[in-house]
Amino acid sequence: MTSAVHSPLLGPLGGLSGIVLSPFFSGPLLIGATYYPETLRNAAASVLEKLPEQLGALLSRVTPGDSSTAMTVLKVVVALGVIGKVNRTLSTMAHNSWRLGPAKGWDWPKEIAVVTGGASGIGKDTTLKLVALGVRVAVLDIQDLPKDMQGNANIRFYHCDVTSTESVAAAADAIRSDFGNPSILVNNAGVAQPKPILKTDPAFLRTIFGVNLISMWFTTQQFLPSMIEQNKGHVVTVASIASFVALATAADYSATKAGALAFHETLASELKHHYKAPDVLTTVVHPNFVRTPLIQDLTARLEKGGVRLLTSGEVADVIVDQIKSRRGAQRVIQSSATILAGIRAWPSWLQEFVRDIVGKGTAPRRRR
Repeated sequence: MTSAVHSPLLGPLGGLSGIVLSPFFSGPLLIGATYYPETLRNAAASVLEKLPEQLGALLSRVTPGDSSTAMTVLKVVVALGVIGKVNRTLSTMAHNSWRLGPAKGWDWPKEIAVVTGGASGIGKDTTLKLVALGVRVAVLDIQDLPKDMQGNANIRFYHCDVTSTESVAAAADAIRSDFGNPSILVNNAGVAQPKPILKTDPAFLRTIFGVNLISMWFTTQQFLPSMIEQNKGHVVTVASIASFVALATAADYSATKAGALAFHETLASELKHHYKAPDVLTTVVHPNFVRTPLIQDLTARLEKGGVRLLTSGEVADVIVDQIKSRRGAQRVIQSSATILAGIRAWPSWLQEFVRDIVGKGTAPRRRR
């Protein structure tokens, strides 16, 4: 699993820790401290001054044969860096049928993408960024294209209700006739209506499960067969942090996003083992709260609670960067939320502590 969009709370320390923990930085430093301590001190004095004060002070005291705390700390830093690098490499390989390099055969001006819910929010920004690469994009939506997307020769709009197999099939036939077989599918369409379980409208339940989850079967059934036939493609599933942590007043939304993760995992496994198409890539993205009309009723409470809302452009950047990499992945946005991916393995009391924090943040203020 990888993460993206670093939390502003980390500030410059986040980037600095990444450098210090890199084995490409700490490894040579350990070698120098062990075998050439005087040379290291003389040559790296200016560098040491820029390191965190405690680490710089420790390194400055290293002498030949010294087995002090400074050397121990440096060895631990090197070990952590190596473990982290190995872990990231193995994760990348695991998401790509144990292939280390990127998939071959991609030429962006020749690629065709389908983006559901592409007329607004994350879908709109993803569409525009793909078009900037030269990709031709088919937008499926029930909303009309905004004016700033109209007239672009690389964007075609197809009015489509993604909850209807007939509507999706008709749009797919039109896309194949106008463009050809798509090589990229971004299952992005989503709706939300934050309400407690007892106040959730039954009709809306059918809508949210249809748009957020069941539609993925309809679009994938239309566009995946040609990808399998050519052993080339990329299916992107837009999930959420709610895939891991159920949100109070959003049981329906959380359930659809947990289902989206299950869909992604199953699709990846079937492509590898059932269809023998290892070069058809799969990516799932888990954004934290994004500033879109979907959460406008919660925006004020979230910001008052100190939550930094993502922009749709930040999420689209991650999606398109992952497509450009020609690798599949699981991306958590923001990096500070990555730890939540493993919440089901936490002790029950700690899981409930996190849910309590989230629940209080989304609960309405009581009037006195």
